[in-house]
Amino acid sequence: MATASHILLLLALVALTPSTFASRNVNLNLNLNLHQLLQLLGFPPGLIPDPIESFAISPAGFMPLTFDFTVRFKKPCYVQYVYLNYFAPVFTGRITYGKITGMKGHKDQFPSGEWIDMYDVTVVGQKLVFKFATATVTYDRALFEEVKTCKDGPAIAIADHSNELISNELISQLPISAE
Repeated sequence: MATASHILLLLALVALTPSTFASRNVNLNLNLNLHQLLQLLGFPPGLIPDPIESFAISPAGFMPLTFDFTVRFKKPCYVQYVYLNYFAPVFTGRITYGKITGMKGHKDQFPSGEWIDMYDVTVVGQKLVFKFATATVTYDRALFEEVKTCKDGPAIAIADHSNELISNELISQLPISAE
C-alpha cells in the first residue's frame, strides 16, 4: 500500500510535468535515476539491471497515477535473477504504484530452455508476482534488491572430465528481438 510520503513524491512527479499533462509526448526530466524511481513506485531497485543507456517516462493517467516508460540498453542485455533474463535494446511498459503492465522487450529462460515473454509484475507485500505468456510465478522481493549488471550474452561453462573449466561459450538459442 502506498504510504503518505510515496503519494506526495508521486504527486511531485506530476507537478514537475508541463501543463500539457495529457500529452503523451512529454518526457519528465527528473534528477532521479531509474532505480530510485522504481523504489518510489514500490519496487526493489534491482528489478531492472545496469547499465542502461537512457530511460524516459511520460504521464499516461492520473487516477491512479500511471506512466509509460522506455528503457534503452546499448545492446541486448542478459542478467541472471532466478532464471536467465533477456532485455531487448528497447524495453517498454506502463508503471503505476506496485504494478508494471504491458511489458515488451523482456523474456525469461525457463528450466525447459524456452524463452518466455514477461508481461506484468505486481507487488504483493514482500513478494513480486510475475505474469508470463504461459505462467505466473511469485518470488521474494529480496531477490531483486541488488542492481545486477548486464552481460553481452549468456555463457555456459564447459568442463572436461575432471570438472576443470575449459571455456565459457555463448548459448546458441538466444531470443531474437522482433521489436
